Amino acid sequence: EKDTLIAKTEEVVEKDTLIVEKEKLYVELKNILARQPGPEVAEQLNVYQTMLREKTRQMKAMTSELNMYQAQVNEYKYEKERMIRELQELKRKYYEQRRKERLMKESTNMNPGMGGGKMAMPQQSDSPNHAKFTGGGFAMST
Repeated sequence: EKDTLIAKTEEVVEKDTLIVEKEKLYVELKNILARQPGPEVAEQLNVYQTMLREKTRQMKAMTSELNMYQAQVNEYKYEKERMIRELQELKRKYYEQRRKERLMKESTNMNPGMGGGKMAMPQQSDSPNHAKFTGGGFAMST
């Protein structure tokens, strides 16, 4: 009976040790599970992925739009440069024409018989309010 009691006590001690080990294992597994994401986290992850896809789509659309505007700006720059060159050419032609006209006028004023042109004479006004001058510069009434 004593041997049976000792055997039963040893068996109880072994089972207690086994229970303690199982409890430790249970606590460890419980802690591991507590760190695992739950269904709420998975749902939130799906929401974030959907939002990320939408933002990526928007970003690609905006990038395309930006590229289009940059191309348009480059086109406007080219057009502006072309117009500036055209304006400079027109100015050059205008001033060249004026220079030629001035030279022609000067050459006809210097050589009245050569160019068939007339010498520039001051024009006289026949208006009654305009004073006439003769010889010494004295005003004469009309």
